[in-house]
Amino acid sequence: MGNIHYYMRKRIPINLTKITNSLLFIAFVVVFAFTFILIFSPYGSGKFEAIKTKEVFAAHTAIVSAIGLVVLLISRMILHFVCVKREPVRYGTYVAWVVVEIIAIAMFCNLYAWLVGKVVYNCKIGYFGIIGDTLTYCVSILTVPYIISTMYFELMAKDLYIERFRKRHGITAETDDKNPQLLFNDDKGNLKLSVNIENLYYIEAADNYVNICYQNKDRITKFILRNSLKNIETMDFSADLVRCHRSYIVNFKKVKVLKKEKTGLFIELDDKDISDLPVSKTYAQMVLDKFNQ
Repeated sequence: MGNIHYYMRKRIPINLTKITNSLLFIAFVVVFAFTFILIFSPYGSGKFEAIKTKEVFAAHTAIVSAIGLVVLLISRMILHFVCVKREPVRYGTYVAWVVVEIIAIAMFCNLYAWLVGKVVYNCKIGYFGIIGDTLTYCVSILTVPYIISTMYFELMAKDLYIERFRKRHGITAETDDKNPQLLFNDDKGNLKLSVNIENLYYIEAADNYVNICYQNKDRITKFILRNSLKNIETMDFSADLVRCHRSYIVNFKKVKVLKKEKTGLFIELDDKDISDLPVSKTYAQMVLDKFNQ
């Protein structure tokens, strides 16, 4: 529930409401819906005997798609105005907006279907007699393109954020496999720190936080990040980052000596100002294997 509450309060990507992207979104939704209706014929065309040819059905489908297009254009223009003139929209508001949007499309499409059925095909079913089916079809058809589009623009926004983050901190985008740039996110998935693996020493657990120890302009720096060591360990990082203790992940590029003392194994790093890191029995064999490579 906590994660749902967080995402409902999270702001939607600003690029989702830009005019160009809104037009791309509308085009994708309309084309998807038009294709889906033509293939699966979800509107029960078989109920009307006059609809016997693909051409007639395609014409009705095109009109229904055009109705959805008009509704989406009006809705997205209003959404763009709200985001530009007022504060950005949050996901909770956006979800409610989408629900109203789909209901509006269903109501207008239902009105068209009812009028055509009554006037052209002499159908006796009332407006509210088919609204349930129409709403169901609209939800089933539009859910997929809505989700795909939102995820796409969310990824675009993250890429843009990472690029801005790199520029702000003077980080070049070009990295090689030997010296990758490590991107550290907090427990909400927000990027907080980017460190070249050549500058990272170790990561230490500290309750609900981790301390990231790295070299920054010729001095040792610790960055406190709200996340768990377990989550950090699952991130797609270099194989040189090895868990050596329940409280430590060490960068083996910085390991100078592995030594055994009375109290156990310890790792000495290549900076004299950094204390030795302990190696627990659970991770000892893994550390030894890595050290012997």
